[in-house]
Amino acid sequence: MAKKMAKNRQREPEEILANEPNWGHPEKSQVRTDTSRGERIAGIVWLTIGSLFGLFISVLYVGVRLPVGDSSIPVPWVVVFAFGLNFVISKTALLWTPNRLISGIPLLAWIIGYVGLSAWAFMPLGGDTLVPSSLWSVLLMISGMLGGMWPLLPSFSFDPPTVEE
Repeated sequence: MAKKMAKNRQREPEEILANEPNWGHPEKSQVRTDTSRGERIAGIVWLTIGSLFGLFISVLYVGVRLPVGDSSIPVPWVVVFAFGLNFVISKTALLWTPNRLISGIPLLAWIIGYVGLSAWAFMPLGGDTLVPSSLWSVLLMISGMLGGMWPLLPSFSFDPPTVEE
């Protein structure tokens, strides 16, 4: 197996271009074709773990307030963080597989995790409220979902189609 991996790592540039036609193109992303099924599954699993870690950070800091004199103002940086992190994770998942349903697994885990943390107080073994009941929590959910769904939507071009004969 080690010989096979070493052989795959030492490919000629022509062979790379034959397998990956858009290699090096600044405006086109493409799915890696030189990875095994196990590597692709591991990539999606690690992205899902990263998504759940981002959810943990977001829920932990959703109620952050900045003290100013005798009062404090809310600083909802996690709303922007959730949008950006889920956007990047979904975009990265699309590099591992062209299947948008499989690429949406990290986002689905984030949504299920958010709903689970929100409902934790009402579960039989739950108790404490983990997600505060506030507008920022609702905006966190919406921005996280939008950030993760945006790359997964089909992209449409406004350019006229080109027909090859």
